[in-house]
Amino acid sequence: MKKRIYIVLLLSLLAGMSVAAPHYGTGALTHWLGFSVVGVEATPIMGKTEAKAGVGGGGQVSLFYELHKGHFFFNAGVGADYLITNCSLSRYSDEFPRVDPYTGQNTIYRYIYSDYREQQTQMRMVVPVQFGYRFGSWVYIGLGAAYRTQPFINSTSSKARMLTEGEYENYIQPIRNTEAYEYWPEAEYKNGGKVRSATHEVAVEAELGARIPIVRGVQMRIGAYVGYDIPIDKFANRAAMPLVSYTPSDTRAIRFNSLFDSALLNKDVQRIRAGVRVTFLFNVTRNRQACMCMTD
Repeated sequence: MKKRIYIVLLLSLLAGMSVAAPHYGTGALTHWLGFSVVGVEATPIMGKTEAKAGVGGGGQVSLFYELHKGHFFFNAGVGADYLITNCSLSRYSDEFPRVDPYTGQNTIYRYIYSDYREQQTQMRMVVPVQFGYRFGSWVYIGLGAAYRTQPFINSTSSKARMLTEGEYENYIQPIRNTEAYEYWPEAEYKNGGKVRSATHEVAVEAELGARIPIVRGVQMRIGAYVGYDIPIDKFANRAAMPLVSYTPSDTRAIRFNSLFDSALLNKDVQRIRAGVRVTFLFNVTRNRQACMCMTD
């Protein structure tokens, strides 16, 4: 609930600033069409868990409409967001009581995993808004927010090394590497799937950079960008899955589920982004005499 309140307050603040800008800026109000490309590195925040976040990356393209009033600017648009996220788990195990089908003895059948790695690939529609201020002729700062839809491309690939062992009451050491009794030697297993918990997101963003006039009526902005992604839906509202699903009739048939869907995390996973945004602006003001397009 608190998260949604913060989101509403942020968007309300941006909307209020956009309304106030024309009143506090000096000079003519000018209209611009823009196109921006963002390249980012993205790292999930895993919290207190054995899972580790890996650096991923991606990009965003958007088209937007921008207003200038003196040193203030405001824009809103629509675009697409592509992101690859990585995570890993050094060690994991599952165990089940079992009656050995070959000897009839009670055993503990154990799966031991190492070097688990997962990569997610997602693409979403994004609706960004930004409010900014230019200091002098070159330097600017921008504060913004973005809404991202549920992903329409949503895939994950997982792999890990796995071996199995059996713990018997009559033996001191567990039994391993005996395929005749279904104790499989270490090997790599992998599969793909989807992230069930992928949900709508909002992001808060900040940007600092330089504005470069190119020709009359055309500008470019290059800025360093940071963002913080926040999922809207609560993890608690979704049923957590095991990291690995098993087939009772086939001890070798395993399937990895997404770590982000599993009870190992049991939390909303947020992300930090950092990268570079390049923006091109084209003046579409009808009355060009009302503005100085190279200096606005």
